[in-house]
Formats: sequence, C-alpha cells, structure tokens
Amino acid sequence: MLTWMRQSLRLRLRLRLRHRTPFGQELRMVRFGIEEEFMLLDHRALAPIPDGSSIRSALKHNLAQSVLEGSPVGGVISPEFLDCQMEFSTSPSESLFSAGTELAGFRNNLGNFARQINLVAGCVGTPYGSARSSSVTPDIRYDTIANLMGGLTGEHFVNGLHVHTEVRDPEDRVRALNAVRPWLPVLLALTANSPFWRRQDSGFASWRSIQLRRLATMWCPPIFHDFEDYQHRIDRLVQMDAAVDRGTISWAARLSENYNTVEVRLFDAQLQVKDTLFAAALTRAIIIDQPSTVPLGAEEIDASLWMAARKGMHSHLVDPITGDVIDAWAIAERLLSTLANSLTAHQDDAFVEERAAFVRESGTGADRQRDARSRHGFAGLRALIGRGTTVEF
Repeated sequence: MLTWMRQSLRLRLRLRLRHRTPFGQELRMVRFGIEEEFMLLDHRALAPIPDGSSIRSALKHNLAQSVLEGSPVGGVISPEFLDCQMEFSTSPSESLFSAGTELAGFRNNLGNFARQINLVAGCVGTPYGSARSSSVTPDIRYDTIANLMGGLTGEHFVNGLHVHTEVRDPEDRVRALNAVRPWLPVLLALTANSPFWRRQDSGFASWRSIQLRRLATMWCPPIFHDFEDYQHRIDRLVQMDAAVDRGTISWAARLSENYNTVEVRLFDAQLQVKDTLFAAALTRAIIIDQPSTVPLGAEEIDASLWMAARKGMHSHLVDPITGDVIDAWAIAERLLSTLANSLTAHQDDAFVEERAAFVRESGTGADRQRDARSRHGFAGLRALIGRGTTVEF
C-alpha cells in the first residue's frame, strides 16, 4: 500500500506540474517563517514547572555562549503567555532545509540545557501532567489578556505551531486566507499532537484545539470580501473587547499584524522537526496553489475541525473539492495531488511524499504519544517527547 501511494503521488505530481501562481505570475521562491512554542516540564511528572523566567534567562546565556564558541543558532527566542513557556521563531526562509537547520539547532540546545537541570522540553500541544500553579509571564499585555480570559487562564497550558507564508499584496493576502480556510480541518487532522490532559487520555487527538475553542475568536475564520472588509471586521472585535488587539485574534488562520504574511495557527506544537516542516510545506503550498473548492459554510468547517480534533486522520470530514463527507485520508491524498505547483517548484515534493507515508504508517503525533505510553508506560512517553530535542537534521 505504501509503495503504491508513493508511486501514485509521484506520478500525479509530475502530471500536474505548473509554473504559474493563481495570480498569473511566474512562481518565485516564496518565503515562510515558523514559530514553535515549547513548555518546560518536570522530569518526574511531565508537568509544567511553576517558574520558567530564570530558566529562560539561563538558556539565553547558554545560547549566547554557543555563538561565542562558534556554533551560532539562528532565529529568535522569546517568552510566551505562561511563565513555563517559550517561543522560537525562525528567520524568513525560502527552503525547508534552511528553516529546519535553525529549528534543529535551537531544539538541540534547548534539549541539552533542559537535561542538565533535570527538565524535559516538551514540544506537544498539551502537557501530560498537571501544573501545580499557573503563572502568567510578567508583561502588561499578557496581564490584559489574562484579565480578559478570566478563569480560562488557569487551564491555558497549550503549545502551538504557527506558519507564516509571505504574500506581499494585502488584497492577495485576503484571497489566500479565504483559500486556505476549507483545508484547515485536514491540516489539523494530519498534525494533531495533544492527546493527554491531567495524566489522562482526553479522548481527542488535539485536546489543545478543544481548549482553545472557548476563546472569543477561534477556529474557522470568516470569508472576507477584501482587505478593507478584513480590517473593519477585526477592528469591531477589538472594540467589543473580544480581543485585546489585532494581534490576539485567534482564528485558525489570519493575516499577520507584523508581517506581510498569512499566518496559519491551528497546528499543535509538533514532536519532531520533520513534523513541523511537513506542516509548513503543506501550508505554503496551499497558499500558493490555492486549489479550487466548493463554497463551504462556517458550520461545516467548524464541525470538520471538531472531528479532526477528536479523531485525527481516523475522522470523516467535508471534502473542500466536492462538498462530500469522506475519509480524511482521501481528502489528504487529493490535496497532495493538487499541490504540484509549489511542492515541485520549491523542491518539497519528495519530502512531503515521505512524510505523508510516515504519518500513514506511524500515525500523527497524537497516535505516537498514545502508542509510546501503551507500549512502554510513562517512561516511554517521556523518552518520545525527549527525543524531540535530540535532533539529527
């Protein structure tokens, strides 16, 4: 079956190779950026630690020392909403190799540092263990967000992966946002990686998605007529205090406030660098190729997102091309066969083909986490998560 899928996909990619974007221009190497969130976990319980600010400071010193010793780490490390979290952002990249080199460099440094102080750096959507306390990173903006969230703050132990794809013209960005919208459920299904919560199996492949569903702006973004419509409607949400500012709009995809990018934000943090790059490659390809789809209502996409969060690639979702309800793998294979334009032009086709086959055989991150705990108990799960920061790339 796997051999047939590889051969079939390779043939379809060759047959569909094109060299023009939906805007009629010659395809250039489109830049993208990746933001990964990590959580510092106690080694004995895989629970978020109560105070991470001092550890982040020590890690930054450690990274600076690595630079002095001739092992530079590209990208930027920054604090996140909770004190036990941190975020790593790559430089703008044209190739998966370039982004992967930065991600691997940071993960290796983070993993080595965490092991020295008997911690685990978790790149998972939700932690396995329960936090003893919830501490928001000291910051005026984060305090405002915490006040808006109220009691939700104490349960907001979630790590995400955000993929930015450069689209220079604002009107083109809105069209690209509308185009990626119906594909969000299958993207979530392929990358779900948060099955556990409070030492229990949540019953969901992406429990992080369910946690985030309670926010005022989450999951399926609306369809926008143009850039002015987008600006007007998000400004209304800010006026309502449904968002602190434009940067806290939490739809699964949005326009970035800081960059000329479409930002897809629905992904759980991923176990391995290759999982992250798989999500990035698919995202960039959809935004560039913009496959033709039938009109889908928000209720259909939201229901598909819920089912993707519940069952991952074992779910049935609404097919964006036909509007039929079909198996998630059938949608994924159809999507891959339509993305030859950017996948081939960016030399991502072989990598995406390999990763799709890997997910088919070994499962999503959620499947792999469950399998590790089932086969080898807590120690097996801890080892699996720990290997995410021991990277060969």
